[in-house]
This record gives sequence, C-alpha cells and structure tokens, in this order.
Amino acid sequence: MRGIIIAAGRGLRMLPMTSFSPKCLLPIGDTTLLNHTVELLRNAGCTDIAIVTGHQAELIERNDIVKIRNEDFANNNVLHSLLYAREFLTDDVIISYSDIWVEPEIYQTLLAASGDIVLAVDRDWKVYYQGRNHHPLSEAENVTLDSKGRVLKFGKHLLRADSDDQQFCEFLGLWKMSAAGARQFVEAFDSVDQKLTKLMPFQQAKEWQKSYISDLIQEMVDSGQDIHTAIVERGWAEIDTVQDYKRLPGMTDLMKMHQLKRYLK
Repeated sequence: MRGIIIAAGRGLRMLPMTSFSPKCLLPIGDTTLLNHTVELLRNAGCTDIAIVTGHQAELIERNDIVKIRNEDFANNNVLHSLLYAREFLTDDVIISYSDIWVEPEIYQTLLAASGDIVLAVDRDWKVYYQGRNHHPLSEAENVTLDSKGRVLKFGKHLLRADSDDQQFCEFLGLWKMSAAGARQFVEAFDSVDQKLTKLMPFQQAKEWQKSYISDLIQEMVDSGQDIHTAIVERGWAEIDTVQDYKRLPGMTDLMKMHQLKRYLK
C-alpha cells in the first residue's frame, strides 16, 4: 500500500506562522503534523509514501519519503496538486491532507471499511465549530449519505439554516482507494481535464484549476460511481487557521495522549 500527503498550499490563513514554513512542519507537542501523519501511514501499512510539496518545499528534509513538487501551487488547488503524484495512484493508497491531526483509531476504521473509494467522515462534527469563527460552519466540507453510507452530496456550503444536522457528516481530508478506485479517480480527472481549460468552472469551483477533492468526487457520484464512507465520531482536528492551532491547549500532553476527542467534547 502507498501513502500520499498533499502539502503544497501556502497556508495563507495561518500567516504569519507559515510565512517561512510549510504548514505541515508546524510543531505539535514534541513532533510535527508531517511526522505524525507519516507515522500513521506507516502503521497503516504504507510502505511507500510521497508528499506533494510547493510552498517552502526545500524545508521538508525527510529522506524516507518521496518529495514531488507542484510547480504551479500558487495557481492551483488540492485536487490538481494530488495529480502531481499520479505515479503513486496505481496501487492501493491512503491519502491525507497535511493539515489534519488524526488519532490512530480513525485509520483503523478507515482500513476496515469496504469500497474502492472510501472517505473518512465525521458524523459528530458540528461541536468542533463552537467558537471557531475564523473557519465558519459554512466552509465545512460536508457529505450527505444514502442509507448504505454512500456519498450523495459532497462539498462546501451544503448546510443551510433549515438543514437537518443529522443528515450531514464532515470530510476529514483523509481517504483510501484500492488500485481500481485510484484508476477510476485518475480517469475521472483526465476526462474532465480534456474537456475544460484551467479557468473554466467545475462543480462548486469557479475555476477547474482551483477544484477541491469534493468537486471531482461529486462528479463521479453524479456519473453513477459508488463512493463509500468510513464513519467516525470526532478524534481529529483540522489546523486551518491560527485560531485552530491556538485552541488546542497543552499541546504536548494532549497530543501525546491522544486526548483530542475528550478535550473537544
């Protein structure tokens, strides 16, 4: 199995902390986001790990993972960034955003789930947005599911004032694909890429080059592709803003003891 970490972005909402460092090198207790993610991928069985770099790429000095540079990181987004690692998308693979802290049991739940493409989603997610005004609720990457746990809708701005919260999960920024699922994902990307120029709109994205993972997954769902989920309840955190980083007190002890779930109740 392979692992991919997407870490090309500039982390603009983390300024000034990311002025001279990629977000994945932020210290979390006595380690970093990157070190923690690599450890979890290794423990999940990923023998080969690649990281897609961009902003301050030269500071990522690990020699035990493959570094793939997204030369156009200033203009594109997470979906196109991932496809720089298409050589790693030919086998079973686990893919992670670089700005999430995930407890080990979530990986266990993801590995146990069936399906060629499986998204890790949180069904008890809304409590994480209490006091999180720098990353508002409307920006959550929400997922709605059918009765079998398959994706119906996926993207931002899905939750409305009259929505039933129980119908919504939040995507963690972590998913797995079998070799067949990875092939379907790449084929879907290439199909869209042949039809659109970089500046054309696509799904929720104003420009194809700025698309999110959710945009391509929604395109696959719309075409009849089954996208499955591994459902968890908390136990993770997205570090998207300085506020997100600072709201985790006692970083060393909390993180080392994997107490995110308890603290963020």
